[in-house]
Amino acid sequence: MKLAYVSSEVTPFAATGGLADVGAALPKAIERQGVDVIRVMPLYRQVAEGPFGIRDTGLRLQIPVGFRLYRADVWKTDSPGPILYFIRRDEFFDRAHLYGLPDRDYDDNFERFVFFQKAVVALLDALGGGFNIVHCSDWQCGLIPLFLRHGMQGSGRKLTEKSVFTIHNLAYQGIFPGAQYSLTNLPFSCFTVDLLEFYGNVNCMKGGITSSDLVLTVSRTYAQQIQTDEFGCGLHGLLARIGDRLHGIVHGVDYSVWDPANDRAIAATFTPEDLSGKRACKDDLIRHMGLQITPGTPLIGMVSRLVDQKGLDILAEAMPSLMDLGVGFAVLGEGMEKYQRLCTEWAEKWPGRFAVRLAFDVPLSHRIEAGCDFYLMPSRFEPCGLNQLYSLRYGTVPIVHATGGLEDTIEDISEDGSAGTGFKFRAYTSQGLLGSVQRAIALHGKADTWTEIMRRGMRKDFSWDRAAQDHLTLYRRLLA
Repeated sequence: MKLAYVSSEVTPFAATGGLADVGAALPKAIERQGVDVIRVMPLYRQVAEGPFGIRDTGLRLQIPVGFRLYRADVWKTDSPGPILYFIRRDEFFDRAHLYGLPDRDYDDNFERFVFFQKAVVALLDALGGGFNIVHCSDWQCGLIPLFLRHGMQGSGRKLTEKSVFTIHNLAYQGIFPGAQYSLTNLPFSCFTVDLLEFYGNVNCMKGGITSSDLVLTVSRTYAQQIQTDEFGCGLHGLLARIGDRLHGIVHGVDYSVWDPANDRAIAATFTPEDLSGKRACKDDLIRHMGLQITPGTPLIGMVSRLVDQKGLDILAEAMPSLMDLGVGFAVLGEGMEKYQRLCTEWAEKWPGRFAVRLAFDVPLSHRIEAGCDFYLMPSRFEPCGLNQLYSLRYGTVPIVHATGGLEDTIEDISEDGSAGTGFKFRAYTSQGLLGSVQRAIALHGKADTWTEIMRRGMRKDFSWDRAAQDHLTLYRRLLA
């Protein structure tokens, strides 16, 4: 079996969140199962400027976008894992950010990613074809199944591949004015309510859902939720109709990267059998973040995009009451200006107890996972979530809203702490959040019980090998 895995971001080359972690780990796990895998992503500025040892293949592709013809240069890296090809066109991808400025998306995002997706198809053909599966991720790759079928000019192509499309987050659909449809060069028969058209616009996410052979999303509960009006973001009716083409697979953790037993980014290593290094990691984080709390103070961590989805609204309501509980907070992330400003205000209001870094900082995210007692994920919705899985491994007990992948991966801790791996609240309210933190603090004060809770979570197995097997089962069923 030959697989081409296409994503707009891959860790560590360029990342904004969990999509990149999946783009790094899942293809590697599938390759370990004996599959011939390549990956493809854009060559962004941070890729070109990073220490990645990429090189020019010399391959040049001619890509039509509307009435213009662009050249795509193909680069690659020989780093461990599946070959990763980069599509280079500097006026599209040599920019400070991947998708937009802090206050708005780039105006030409549709043209940029139409170019990228067509270049992917051209690359597959230039490599000699023979691919059985093309696996596409999110709206930035949602038109690839149509380009595989209709070709770059819309005049047809010999289709030999099956297409798989994964919805990582339905809230981001890639919706653009219908007037830009001509940039695709696709037949106008594709611009219909049955394929791409969405209230007069082009909806790239909808295109991936309607035109792929198989639709995946990143947890079983989220697969059910997106078929409802509350979570379906306007596509719930479509998703309910596709029936057994829709599957939910919980994603996993790359334990070669996220494991406190061998993590070089943290102050001291530790295991379920020897937790002594956990204390050193907490001391290190307190110093690094400028906190002025005692080692025994319950410390809550968050590594998150600061956006509405992540529960910042109910956290804001609960924050005064949370700080009255005597906890410390360490927050890392960036996002909406109103939430960045709010976090800065909290740091000023509770100096030494609330610390924030407004940045994307992978090493610091490891230190927060290792150094905190609790990890807070109050997400309004969460397709899968990875940080709660990292937290389990690092003995940092999750406190989560019971939605999507958080519902699937975290078992609610019993009243006496003898069962469960995290604290869940079901009502999306500040009181629900506060109640879960209060439960966590109460058990944190019982040292022996808390140690067993930590060890129980650390021994959970959410490896990518399990997720890879689930993907392969569906790939083989599709090819059969």
